[in-house]
Amino acid sequence: MNKILNYTFPETSKAIGDLGIRWKASQYWQLIPGQKRFVLKDKLEPYKTGYPAYNVTELGHMIPFGFFNEMKVHKYLNRYFKVQMSDEKWKTFTSEAEARARYLIDLIKSGQVQVEGVINPDDQVQVSPKHPLSINK
Repeated sequence: MNKILNYTFPETSKAIGDLGIRWKASQYWQLIPGQKRFVLKDKLEPYKTGYPAYNVTELGHMIPFGFFNEMKVHKYLNRYFKVQMSDEKWKTFTSEAEARARYLIDLIKSGQVQVEGVINPDDQVQVSPKHPLSINK
């Protein structure tokens, strides 16, 4: 499997951050200056624009107990991951990390989960005032 598929995509990571969720991640998406693409890094360089690249385990910890089960998120055709969203419709994703992340976003946007229930104060990252989602280490 492609290593990138083990993590949330930059757009999804940004959407999680836009909701106010600040968790440390094992990897980060860093924007390449002068280009419109991201690279996966172990650490985000100080004052660089980037987002956490959450993996399946990290997302599993973010989804509050009782909301995640195999009936809501499951593998489909041994290649895709399907998620039952709050509107009862199923959506298909190319990776389990994307499926879990979009499920978490849906839970928050639909009001089933509060952001405060997701944030673990011991794992929060510092946010630069210059770049709202730049992470200073």
